[in-house]
Amino acid sequence: MAHSQGCLGIYWTEAYRPCENSLQQAWCGMGAYPSFSRKAGSKVEMANVLVGHRAIAAKQLAVGAASAFKAEAGQLLQIIDLQGKQVASLTAFTGDHNEEHLSTPVTITTNASLVLKTGDKLYTQKGTPLFELVDDTVGRHDLLTSALPIEADTASTVKSKVSTRDSLQEAAAEAGLENADVTDPVNLFKHVVIKQRGELDVRDSFSERNDSVVLRALTDSTIVIANAYSEKKPGLAASQPANGQPGHLLVRIYR
Repeated sequence: MAHSQGCLGIYWTEAYRPCENSLQQAWCGMGAYPSFSRKAGSKVEMANVLVGHRAIAAKQLAVGAASAFKAEAGQLLQIIDLQGKQVASLTAFTGDHNEEHLSTPVTITTNASLVLKTGDKLYTQKGTPLFELVDDTVGRHDLLTSALPIEADTASTVKSKVSTRDSLQEAAAEAGLENADVTDPVNLFKHVVIKQRGELDVRDSFSERNDSVVLRALTDSTIVIANAYSEKKPGLAASQPANGQPGHLLVRIYR
């Protein structure tokens, strides 16, 4: 398989997909859900990581929206891209007073990789394991960039600015986490390429309709997730999503 021209070789080109997911089905109601499907030749194989589990919380997030969820150790967190090309910015907090938070630098260092793979764990700034990635239909996520600090309407100097970072902070505050540090989220489904001279390039997500990830909680935590604004380059919002229409994320917690 060819690598992207000018890249360091740690990311594949857009032509590479870890699996095909066009037959996936996401049901928006809570209850029984058969996870997602993969296509191996002509045979459809159903992932079984959620078999035997029951959804105890579910919420859809529009673009720019964020929400907080409580998860106990052993529970499963599923995030579904209902339309495709969306980015889920995720952070989390734990500890006696929620003093520990998800850290992408510690996650990169501990996993010794910039690429998040099934079986990898996400860690706090103190090295506490928060989650394990147990299933993934996309295989491309971002651990390098911060939450987008500006609104899609970058031309306006009058309109009050909102941002992915603001949305994460507001959702955290509503969950009782004042002044939460949300600067280093894991950006699920986000496609960031490192060029030959170290520049970052944001490209269209590989995520298609109903692609998803499943994380297992390794400790009790408060999770904050935003349906992030699109970017045309790192730190600069795009005027519209890559596919022309904003889509929703579906977040579920399973016991």
